[in-house]
Amino acid sequence: MTTHTTTGRPAPQPAGHYINRDHTVTGTATQLANLLANHRAAGTLIAVRPPRWMTGDRFQVDIRIRELQPTRPAVRVTSAGQYARTRVRRPRRTRIAVIVTAITGTIAGLAAVATYLIGQLVELIAAHAAQILGVLALAAILAIAAARRNSSGRRHCPGC
Repeated sequence: MTTHTTTGRPAPQPAGHYINRDHTVTGTATQLANLLANHRAAGTLIAVRPPRWMTGDRFQVDIRIRELQPTRPAVRVTSAGQYARTRVRRPRRTRIAVIVTAITGTIAGLAAVATYLIGQLVELIAAHAAQILGVLALAAILAIAAARRNSSGRRHCPGC
């Protein structure tokens, strides 16, 4: 829809784009009615939920309105000067590629560290296999002796 001025030329449209936002507004019934009437007249009111009573003469209402997000003005410079720190926004594919590369690198690094530590553990076990087997055999002998000591050789009842 194009609006026209009294000269017959199209009215200038604001630069930017519209976004929808949800707001929760608290006030008296008169204040809320004025707010809704203003947004309805401006054409920015999208939706209204029924008001909720808060305290006294105060009510709360949820509204969805259309807000204009202005575009940033284009800056033309011949030298970097004060705009040297202007942030350049990467395209979406580049951002996704950077994220995927970072995640892949992290996973590869963790896998390499885990492989190294497992290798060190295998070397340790191989170098000290005799001592480890000796300790395990001693522990088995002590466990068998403890099990025999607890059973006094008696049967399950005193009369047997």
